[in-house]
Amino acid sequence: MIPNSLPGLTFAALVAAPAAASAANGIEPRTPVDWPDATACLTVVDRQQSAMVHMPYSVPFEDVDVTVDEVADSRTHQFIAFCRDHSREEFLPIWLTWSDVEAAAAKMLVDPLAVEDDEVLETSSVWKDCWFPITPHDARRPITFAEAKKGVDWDTTALPAGAYVVQGYTWEPAVNIYAQRPGVVHVVDGPDLAAVGPAAAVTTTLDFTFAEDTYTIEGCTRALPGSTLSVHWSITGAGVLDWKLYTEDVPIDGEAFTLPFLPPPEASGRTVALRVDVTDPMQRTFSAYPPNLLTVLPGSAGDTTSDTTAGCNPEAAFVADPCDTGGDGSTGDPGDPTTAATSAATSDGSSGDMADSTGTGGSSSSAGPALTPDSSGCSCDATPPAGLAWASLLVLGLRRRRRRDQAAAPS
Repeated sequence: MIPNSLPGLTFAALVAAPAAASAANGIEPRTPVDWPDATACLTVVDRQQSAMVHMPYSVPFEDVDVTVDEVADSRTHQFIAFCRDHSREEFLPIWLTWSDVEAAAAKMLVDPLAVEDDEVLETSSVWKDCWFPITPHDARRPITFAEAKKGVDWDTTALPAGAYVVQGYTWEPAVNIYAQRPGVVHVVDGPDLAAVGPAAAVTTTLDFTFAEDTYTIEGCTRALPGSTLSVHWSITGAGVLDWKLYTEDVPIDGEAFTLPFLPPPEASGRTVALRVDVTDPMQRTFSAYPPNLLTVLPGSAGDTTSDTTAGCNPEAAFVADPCDTGGDGSTGDPGDPTTAATSAATSDGSSGDMADSTGTGGSSSSAGPALTPDSSGCSCDATPPAGLAWASLLVLGLRRRRRRDQAAAPS
């Protein structure tokens, strides 16, 4: 193992990483995995029926122009399952293995002595026993339309039964990102819910509200009868989330839930993280988090005339097309806080297949994190440093223009 000595990864370190990298792709936006909007909130995989799950995905454009100063398999995708969800204020390690660190170091893309154990999944004190590769490390997928059209076939045979969150991982060091698949996958062995812990996911994507208005948290859950829900919240920005209980012991009625959240007075003008816990009668708990952090604006929606921009990818500086411009809650439009959530559709566990893009089964790479990658992966605030974001968008525009010019040039 490579020795390491620097403090854990921070958003500032992630943003600064490309400046230290020698590759020509240093500040180019990374190309995330695009998950279908119709992804089911809850997918049940009953291994008594089939252990295989098919997950469709797409890519915004092809990205295969690897430069000589990048690692050989740069600009590729890999898929990973995690045994728990995470807040967009919590970072996922951007390195999967130390062999990845060594490969990047060989190209002078990272100083291996500056990488901490907690920045690598296989040695992270938080994640090392909680991640499971869906596709092989040595068979990462090229970012092409043809490859994405195949989707991902996931064999869950060797997994412990339980709830899983799936991440699409873009390998392009020194900055690697995640794009979280919406919803949760519940891997079970038969219909007995006493044999497995609960599962839950939050589908509400709206990332702002007003201090005097009730925010609606929607999602799905699957748990033993008698299970209950609780909501926790925390102001972000202090480095460590200080979770406070908002409401508890809310009975579960079916697989879909709707929970009201009226921001406490001290949250006004701040960004907060939310968490929904489902706890069953056996005291087993699974925590679910919204795809985005929530900005609480002073006042009420009924008395403001100011414009609000929402829906930006938490890893906007390194994700292609960071801000959505669609017209509903799933694509970045603030929409109506009472209707912005996705319905909690459930796939048929007997088929063993994930719901497809037609709506029968299932970026912020962001949480990106988020991080909304959090696309999911880098769990950071939804607004990157302005200069870096603009620089990244400019680079993206130049790259696309260059590709169009090349395509139009006579052969």
